[in-house]
Amino acid sequence: MEGLKVESVSAGILKDISFTLKKGEIGVLLGPNGAGKTTLLNVISGIVPLKSGRIYIDGREVSNIAMEERGISYVFQNLALFPHLTVYENVAFPLRINRKINIEEKVLQILKKLDIHLLKDRYPLKLSGGERQKAAIARALVTNPKLLLLDEPFSSLDFEMRKFIRVEFLKVIKEFSVTTLFVTHDPYEAEEFGDKVIKIRKGRIINSEDDINRIKVNSIKRISKDTAIAYLNNFSLIVPFNKDERINCYVEFLGEDLYISSSRPPVPTLNTLEGKIISYKKNNGRVEVSLDVKGTRIKGNIPLYMWEEIDKDRVYIIVKYRGIKIREVSNDL
Repeated sequence: MEGLKVESVSAGILKDISFTLKKGEIGVLLGPNGAGKTTLLNVISGIVPLKSGRIYIDGREVSNIAMEERGISYVFQNLALFPHLTVYENVAFPLRINRKINIEEKVLQILKKLDIHLLKDRYPLKLSGGERQKAAIARALVTNPKLLLLDEPFSSLDFEMRKFIRVEFLKVIKEFSVTTLFVTHDPYEAEEFGDKVIKIRKGRIINSEDDINRIKVNSIKRISKDTAIAYLNNFSLIVPFNKDERINCYVEFLGEDLYISSSRPPVPTLNTLEGKIISYKKNNGRVEVSLDVKGTRIKGNIPLYMWEEIDKDRVYIIVKYRGIKIREVSNDL
C-alpha cells in the first residue's frame, strides 16, 4: 500500500513533482539550499496551498483538506518546542484534544523509547541539543501519525552527535513503521537514513543521469541466490544479482551511493575501494569529486563540512550495496 503519493504537484518553486513512498518507507528529499525541499514538505502538510496536482496519504486524497485532518506530524528545522512547557507538557500537548486516551501512559511510553523519561520535568532551554531533538521527535510520534515530515532536524547538531541521534531515531522510526519524508542536503545522511532517495534541484525531481557511474563488467560469478561478484577492470564489487552469469552487463550506481573518507573503515566493510581525488567542484554545500580507482574514473559527492579533512591523494570509498544495479547491454557497448 502507498503510504504517500505525490502526483504532478506544482506550487511556488515546485514544478510537476511526482513520487510515491510505500507504507512504512523512509524517503529522503536530497538537494541543495533553495531546491524546494521545505516548500514540498509545507505543501504536503497543508501549510502551503497546491497550485495543481494531488496528494494521497494511505490511499486517501488530502489535497484540499485541513492540515490537522491529514494525520501528519511535522518536525521543523527549529524544532518549535514551547519554551514555557516542560518536556512532558510539550510531548503531551497534541494529545490534549483527545480525552479518551490515557495521556500520561502514552507520553511516558514514548519518552522511555527515546530515553528521555528522566528529563520529563525539564524545560527546553535546560536541555542539550540532542535532548531537544529527542523531545521534538517524541512529540511528533506520540500521536501515531500516518506520515512523519522532518525538515533537517539534525542540522544544528555537531557531526558526532548527529550520527548518534540518527542511529537512535532510525531505530524508533522502524519500530513505529511510520511513513517518513526526511529533508537533507547531506548525501551521507540520505544514504544512512533513506529507503528511497529523491533528488530535487530548482523545484524539480531529477533523474541523476549526470551522477550515474557505469562500469563494464568483465565477468560475473554468483556466490548466492541473489548475490554475485562482479569483476571489473582492476577491482571487483559484491552486487545484487539474479540473472544468467553469461550476460553482457555493466554495474551502475550513483555518486551519492558512495561513502568517501580519508579514514580506513575500522572493520572490514563490503565494497571498500581505495583511490584518489583527481578533480573537484564545490557546489551548494557539497563537493562533486572525480575519483581514480586503479585506473577507473568514478564520480562522487562529499559534504562541504567534511572536505577540509579529506586527504585528496588517498581516500577510501565504500560503494553502497543496495545502490548497485546490474544493467544488461548489447555486445557492442
